[in-house]
Amino acid sequence: MKKVMEVLVKINKLFVLIGKKIVLVWRATAKFLAENPVSRFFASAKGIRMIVYLGFILGAIELVFAILIYGFHSTDKATRIATRVVPYPAAVVNQGFISYNEYLTERDYIHHFYNSTGQADLDYKAIDSEIINQLAENRLLSLEAFLYGEKVTKADVNSTLDQIIEQNGGKDQVEKVLSDLYGLNVEQFKKLIKTQILRDNINKKLIMRATARHILVRVDENVPPEKLAETKAKIESIKTEIQNGLDFAEAAKKYSEDTGSAENGGLLESFAKGEMVEEFSKVAFSAEVGKISDPVKTSFGWHIIKVEERTGKIDNNFTDWLAGLKKDSLIIKFIK
Repeated sequence: MKKVMEVLVKINKLFVLIGKKIVLVWRATAKFLAENPVSRFFASAKGIRMIVYLGFILGAIELVFAILIYGFHSTDKATRIATRVVPYPAAVVNQGFISYNEYLTERDYIHHFYNSTGQADLDYKAIDSEIINQLAENRLLSLEAFLYGEKVTKADVNSTLDQIIEQNGGKDQVEKVLSDLYGLNVEQFKKLIKTQILRDNINKKLIMRATARHILVRVDENVPPEKLAETKAKIESIKTEIQNGLDFAEAAKKYSEDTGSAENGGLLESFAKGEMVEEFSKVAFSAEVGKISDPVKTSFGWHIIKVEERTGKIDNNFTDWLAGLKKDSLIIKFIK
């Protein structure tokens, strides 16, 4: 209770300080308006008329460009200059929006790629529609990352860029490819890198993932009942050995018929819900960590599963979670 009171006192002091500063700024502004001849002119009838006329002219200009943008999807030089000054929205995404300038920037490098690679018979209307969808998706992911406290630093971006440069023939070669194929410079490319890192981080860190070991005894789906019972008895006997002291990883090396994981002690790469067959996934995301599951039958055969770890806060796979996020969000597209 004492800490709460201390916080409230600090907040109260902050509001008092802000209030004092507002009063000082207001007084200074009022004094300036009273003493400045320019401000006195604009406060006069003639000045007010001039402001109205200027406002009308600017409004008319903005209306013309709005018609060019939303009616004709104009991309000429004048429109591009106007959209750098006035943030005409290409789409509204929840509390934010995607500007027409952002859309044009994305559109330019994608069109440049298709043109530079000589691809014909493309539906550019469909491509442009997908660009808006992707920008809206990126904006949603950016907001979710912020809410979950997930950040991408300059160091992260530079490190990834350095890897790309190292793996693709050096800086000059990468810059040439970016320019020739996409019409991009390195700074523009960094923005794309940042978006991709953020997407990967959400998938790897925020989406719930399981790390598990398993042992598989293969059995065909259409085997006779007696063969099915025989293979189940085999997997149960393996589980009993483990419960009697045999290390799970050693048991996997000895018995598992999944050659891809047996050599690693049955260890699988981490996975999200829906990335494994349904029966396997259901157990992997419900079984107690560190415990060995009962035999699980899938189309591959009988498994026993030991969940090593579960990480992440979002209890769904990335694709389904993102689809639900889009469904629950306000997305209004002015460019279609």
